[in-house]
Amino acid sequence: MKKIFLALALLIFIGRHTTFSQSAELRYSIIPQPVEFITAPKSFTISPKTYINSTDTHLLSSVELLKELVSKYTGVVPLKVAKGSENKVQFLLDEKIGNPEEYHLFISSKLITIRASGPRGAFYAIQTIRQLMASHLDKKDKTVWTIPCCAITDYPKFEYRGFHLDVSRHFFSKEYILKLIDLLGMYKINKLQLHLTDDQGWRVQIDQFPLLTEIGAWRTFNNLDTICMKKAQTNPDFEIDKRFIKVQDGKTFYGGFYTKQDLQEIIKYATANYIDLVPEIDMPGHMSAAISAYPFLSCTGSIGWGKEFSYPACPCKPEFMDFAFKIWDEIAELFPYNLVHIGSDEVEKDTWASSQICKDFLAQHKLDSIKEIQNYFVNEIQKHLESKGKTVIAWDDVIDGKVNGNLIMMYWRDWLKDSPKRCAQNGNRIVLTPWSPFYISGDHTDETLKELYDYDPVKSMLPEVLTKVIGIQSCVWTEEIPSEACFEHHVFPRLQALSETCWSKSKDWNSFKARLDLHYKIMDSLHLNYHKLEKKN
Repeated sequence: MKKIFLALALLIFIGRHTTFSQSAELRYSIIPQPVEFITAPKSFTISPKTYINSTDTHLLSSVELLKELVSKYTGVVPLKVAKGSENKVQFLLDEKIGNPEEYHLFISSKLITIRASGPRGAFYAIQTIRQLMASHLDKKDKTVWTIPCCAITDYPKFEYRGFHLDVSRHFFSKEYILKLIDLLGMYKINKLQLHLTDDQGWRVQIDQFPLLTEIGAWRTFNNLDTICMKKAQTNPDFEIDKRFIKVQDGKTFYGGFYTKQDLQEIIKYATANYIDLVPEIDMPGHMSAAISAYPFLSCTGSIGWGKEFSYPACPCKPEFMDFAFKIWDEIAELFPYNLVHIGSDEVEKDTWASSQICKDFLAQHKLDSIKEIQNYFVNEIQKHLESKGKTVIAWDDVIDGKVNGNLIMMYWRDWLKDSPKRCAQNGNRIVLTPWSPFYISGDHTDETLKELYDYDPVKSMLPEVLTKVIGIQSCVWTEEIPSEACFEHHVFPRLQALSETCWSKSKDWNSFKARLDLHYKIMDSLHLNYHKLEKKN
């Protein structure tokens, strides 16, 4: 375990901890739990005489973030950048810290020191300070703000800490995505996967194919919308958001999409919060919205439904492959991050099997079965995106065929216990997002929250598989989540539990529950419609 250095010069110790004691839970209600911390009895007081010292230009963004945070919380204290001798905050660049997400935070009664190898680690230190300040949120006296003394060394358990939001089934505004990003940043989540396309709606502007948003972004109400409307009769959380309903030519349509300018704003804010946006354009299945705008994309020239899933697009058609490449060219240019997600799950293959075009394609390419058409598509898209410097992610459905070992797999099909092993043997890195417990679209109960919190891949996976695991992700699928209030009730405090499962080296359920009391106050201040754990004797 890495040692906390300089602590003797800063603090009078009362003990070193790797889990919070009962006495520390209310004073240090940090989520996710730090790797190592030392508690002390005094506090640092923020006042108009508090100064920030920083001479390193690499940390200027961190200085501005702390100034903004203190001003927002206190409403009265503007921090000044100057060389004050007492009651100061100093940022120190420490290149000996190897992990860019690691930070060392030292708080004494007169000094706060933040050490990091760059702005990312400093950002996470500030998020910890943000939580330590939050104990004042419900106090009447807003003129005095204190931060408890402590020393913390902290770094993540996993490099990939992800959250997934389906905006296709039900649309969420740009402003709400920004609010979500702020919360993800506070809880040290570093990936946000946006499920931008599915059968129910196409949500991203594509210049070369304007009908994708003119037609594909809108639908008449479907059977799942009707379910939500029925539930709304007794629970207003299920009401369809009227902002996304329009009447055109006497017909009612429901939907919406993000312009490229919208996404540029989201990207800018996500980058400032050290969150990589992972755009998912699901292909070749789940493409009814696109096919409704451009019928030539499918084998049949129309949308439809097979035994289980919708008619897919047809990779055997050169015009579809050209379409797919052009879509990804615009997505790759818009999103500056290295990760992209091509979906490729739940592909209904019956229309391929009955298509003469596909039969001819099999013979031409010397493929043995219809199933190999999906692998052909994945490999071609992967090569195209890798030529643009992108790393490609897909759902683990594709491991059922022959795929490249450079592909990152998202393991969601937890009823197929050998899927992670097959991915690892193929050389693929793995993000764990098993249906249970990480699909958080179902009922939010104390039991499902604990199941998510207790998840530990070490208990269920072979060592050779674990070496390929790069992280964990929760997914929100919005078939029956039509509003922000409904979304929040499903997600919080599951997000906090996810945070600790992704980040913390050690976990304790009872400690987590106790620390949640402060986070209820944080969520109250943000007017979130969260689920609250039952208090049991």
